[in-house]
Amino acid sequence: MKKILIITYYWPPSGGSGVQRWYYFSQYLPNYKVEPIIITVKEDQASYKFLDSSLVNAVGKIRTERTDTLEPFGLYAKFTGKKSLKESIPQGFAGESNPSLLQKISRAIRGNLFIPDARIGWNSYAYKRVVEIIKSEKIDLIITTGPPHSTHLIGLKLKKKFGVKWLADFRDPWTEVYYNKLMYRTASADAKDKNLELKVIVNADHVLTVGPGMQKLLASKLSTDFASKFSFIYNGYDAEKFQNLSSNKDESYFLICHLGVLSDNQPVSSLIEALVNLNEKKQLPADRKLKIRLVGKVSPNIVNEFKKHASIYELDLIEYVSHTEAIQFMLNADLLLNSLAETDQSALLISGKLMEYIAAKKPVLCLGNESGDAAALLNSTGVGKVIDRKNVNVIEDFLKSIFAYEFIVPNADINQYSRKETAKQLAALINQIEK
Repeated sequence: MKKILIITYYWPPSGGSGVQRWYYFSQYLPNYKVEPIIITVKEDQASYKFLDSSLVNAVGKIRTERTDTLEPFGLYAKFTGKKSLKESIPQGFAGESNPSLLQKISRAIRGNLFIPDARIGWNSYAYKRVVEIIKSEKIDLIITTGPPHSTHLIGLKLKKKFGVKWLADFRDPWTEVYYNKLMYRTASADAKDKNLELKVIVNADHVLTVGPGMQKLLASKLSTDFASKFSFIYNGYDAEKFQNLSSNKDESYFLICHLGVLSDNQPVSSLIEALVNLNEKKQLPADRKLKIRLVGKVSPNIVNEFKKHASIYELDLIEYVSHTEAIQFMLNADLLLNSLAETDQSALLISGKLMEYIAAKKPVLCLGNESGDAAALLNSTGVGKVIDRKNVNVIEDFLKSIFAYEFIVPNADINQYSRKETAKQLAALINQIEK
């Protein structure tokens, strides 16, 4: 049995998309003779935006080492006038559509003083615990996963000190992540951030990510001679959770559902415009009322935009639910909405929930880059379409096909995207790196 250390800030009871990739990898790796040991932060000190108790039970089976941390979010809460620590932790700035002067100042402080991110205060504590384990046990591989990308600096330090085998996993871009542009960074702060990212990529034995576009982006930072050190494994979906749930919806409604963060950088105005146009043409569902359900953190600007046209649909806002409840909401929907962020790297975006949307086998409308990784994934499985936001008429036509029950989701074999299969791919990669 190989023994690996997974250094991850996000771990149950943390909820949200950041925890799920390595939580599920860790559940299935023992099936392939890999023993994971988790290094994470103490839950009572962690800056978690969301909590999800439904994930906690299975964690007891996995060895988990928790450490202290020192982070600035308590001060941030006081500085910006937030009532609680949880309220102060940004989630893609979805709750700061029109930042106040204090919020702008706090963003600038975070962006220029805490590089690469404000959770870097955890590093010294995690590093100390990892060193203790390395000295007392045989560890075959160190894995770091980001965001927060400061976690990779722990791996970098361990690599230089002990020469350990090290895999760096990127769940999101580092220097290209869209919210960096919202933090008023100076040129020197940007340069420092890029230098840290490059050091991680150069020194890691292998760089893993979530899709082909991200793999290509990361590999482009080095010469083609190093192409073999980059690979991707999709986030996948938990097949067992879907087996225990089934649709339980109110048939008097046609339900369009979005799950997850919806920030100003993920505009949905083209969908609203398409619905307004179809309403004027009397081409909305005739037999059922239309309902829009938004589950997760949503920008106030987007909420207000939906509310302007609430006469043509019922708007249902639900701030946060457990992972199991989120899957139930997917199964209850008639159409699942995904809105990818507008960034220079839009082609490489695959949201974590998209795999579960596919597993739910409900039609999917994704607003974003029609030639990107998400489009390729939806096209290959046949569950939906990615449509450019500019193409309102195409969105209308797709909606009409859904309302008329003309779009049929094929019963395709998607087992290759199950968490069990993605863990099998990871185990094979671990064996390859260790050779």
